[in-house]
Amino acid sequence: MVRERLQSYADRGVFRGFSEQPPIAGRHRFRFSWLGTQPLLLGYTPTTGTFVFRNLLPNVTARSSLHRDLQTFVDGRASPRLPAHRRVDRRRARVRCRLSRRAVSLELVATRNHHEYGVTRVVNLVHELFVYLHAYFPEYMWENFDVREE
Repeated sequence: MVRERLQSYADRGVFRGFSEQPPIAGRHRFRFSWLGTQPLLLGYTPTTGTFVFRNLLPNVTARSSLHRDLQTFVDGRASPRLPAHRRVDRRRARVRCRLSRRAVSLELVATRNHHEYGVTRVVNLVHELFVYLHAYFPEYMWENFDVREE
């Protein structure tokens, strides 16, 4: 169902160049272009319900205002104050961002039987994250994603 959901985004033209790479150690890997010039990699581990966009945001340093704000933004996606369609339901999934080697990865772990919810939420969350960065960190987007300065 995860592959089908991602394929539906590609069929609608949301993703470009969608492909699935051969699984390694039970982890499925999907590659596609979206929200920038560099292809994104989404890993999915069915046994744990884990979805990971590895190295989603490059050139982020620890203790920077960008890193702090990203943590706050991602943590805030589970807030009951958000509308249900934008919130990560804690009963179905948990989400976090991790910084490693100056790159932020976004991870969502779906609880049992909620993998379809997980793939939809992680895609929506990445979209919301990029909208947030466009609004509050445009210089970062210019420098790292070749976004126009307009």
